[in-house]
Amino acid sequence: MLLQGLTTDWPITAWILIQVTFWAVFTASIVRLDLNHLKHFGDTGAWAASLIFFTLLWRLSAGIEPGLSFHIFGSALLTLLFGFPYMLLGGVLGMIANALSGVGTIVDIPASALAVLIIPGGTTLLVWKLSLRLLPPNFFAYVWGCGFFGATLGIAVSATAITTLLWVSGLYPLDYLLDFYFPYALMQTFPEGFITGTVLALLVVYKPEWVATFRDEFYLHHRHPRDAHHLPKRRSSDD
Repeated sequence: MLLQGLTTDWPITAWILIQVTFWAVFTASIVRLDLNHLKHFGDTGAWAASLIFFTLLWRLSAGIEPGLSFHIFGSALLTLLFGFPYMLLGGVLGMIANALSGVGTIVDIPASALAVLIIPGGTTLLVWKLSLRLLPPNFFAYVWGCGFFGATLGIAVSATAITTLLWVSGLYPLDYLLDFYFPYALMQTFPEGFITGTVLALLVVYKPEWVATFRDEFYLHHRHPRDAHHLPKRRSSDD
C-alpha cells in the first residue's frame, strides 16, 4: 500500500488536508453512485473480479523506504470501465481487505487512496471528458487518448503530487526524492498506460458492455458527446 507507515509522521496540517480531501471525495462519490450500473449480474461480476484482481496485485510491490513503494495502480482502467465512483469504492474496499490481512493498516488508507486512486483516477476522468470535446469520436482516439495517455498522465501527476507532498511535509528531503523515488515512479507511466490501453482495446471489442465510458452512439456513430456517457448502453435481446 503506497504511503503506508507514515500516518504518525505526517505534520498535523498535511494530515488534516489528506483527511479532508479523501473524505470529501469519497462521500461525493458514494452519493453519485449509479445503482443501476451494476444491476446486471455480468456487470457486477466483472466489477467484483476486477476488485479482487487489483487487491491481490497491490500486494506485489517493491519499496525502498517506509511509504515509498512501486506497483501497478489500475485506477485509470477501473475508472474507464466502471466510472470514478465505483473505482474509488472498489479500491477502498480492496485496501481495507489488504489492511485486514496485514498489508498496511486502516489508518493508512486515506493517504494511500489519495495517491493510488483519487489523483490518477481523477486525472483519467478529466482526460476522458476533455477527449469528448477535443478529440475525434473514434475507437483509436478513445483507446490511445483516454486509455494509454490518460493512464500515463495519471501516474505522472500522482508521482509529482506525492513527491511534492512528502517534500513539503518534511518527511523526506527533496534531493532524496528526486534521486531515489520520483524518476522510478515516472518509469511506471509507460507500463501503466500500455496495460490500460491494451486491456481497454480488448474489452471494447469483445465486452463493450463492461466499459462504462464507451458508447457506440458517440465513438462509432459520431453523435453528440453527451451520448458517450448519458444514454443507456444497447444490450442484446438475450439481456
